[in-house]
Amino acid sequence: MFIKNFLVFKLKELFLKFKLFCLVFFASISVIAIILILRQRLVSDDAFKMSYPELVRENKMAVEEDLAISQLGEIISSYTNDRTRGIVDVDIEGLKLAIEKLGWIEDVAVVRAFPDRIKIILKSKDIVAYKMGNDKYYPITGQGELLNVPVEYSGGLLAFGDNVEAELPELLKFLDDYPKIKEKIVAVQLVNKLRFNLVLYNLSDGLLIKLDNDYSDGIERLAELDALQGILSRNISEIDLRNLEKILIKKRNG
Repeated sequence: MFIKNFLVFKLKELFLKFKLFCLVFFASISVIAIILILRQRLVSDDAFKMSYPELVRENKMAVEEDLAISQLGEIISSYTNDRTRGIVDVDIEGLKLAIEKLGWIEDVAVVRAFPDRIKIILKSKDIVAYKMGNDKYYPITGQGELLNVPVEYSGGLLAFGDNVEAELPELLKFLDDYPKIKEKIVAVQLVNKLRFNLVLYNLSDGLLIKLDNDYSDGIERLAELDALQGILSRNISEIDLRNLEKILIKKRNG
């Protein structure tokens, strides 16, 4: 009797284990089937086919709008023009690297926005001035880069002189401490790669400020003169600060 009960108990135990195994097995098969179905839907179902990419710009483009859209559009289309594919098939890392090669892009993020969209978030390099060359204007970035992309000039600081783009950011950063001077500057000239001239108010008949190689003392002295005597608002065409022991000031004719 004991042996019979033991055998019955073992058979029930084996049956329960087999039943549990079957439940786990069929559950696993169901999960795999669901994943495969969803994968297929992402690729083939109209609800998941890729729509047109979304472009998000965090700041103003460093180059002209038409040029930016043209350059970006060509790259984006090469990765996303097959609308029959799902967004999971888009090489977002390759797309990101391709956009980063554009000289005026500072940062870019490419993400999948389910169910059907690729989202591209752009940050353009900060433009601090424009350098003129061959009757064209080229942007200068806050990192001292001269972008080899001519743009239509519509205002902003102008910069002249060989290698001015490399020296300009440091000058502008220094001028941040003198906003009343900085806001009046319309052009900067690097002379012989050594020293700066500043042009205030306007290019044609503005106030020319000549600085020494070490411009910090000259700008500080200019700020003092303006605070004490209002020199920047006087009828003056030129202030030569290259020798602070002998400052030369030219009045305008008439």
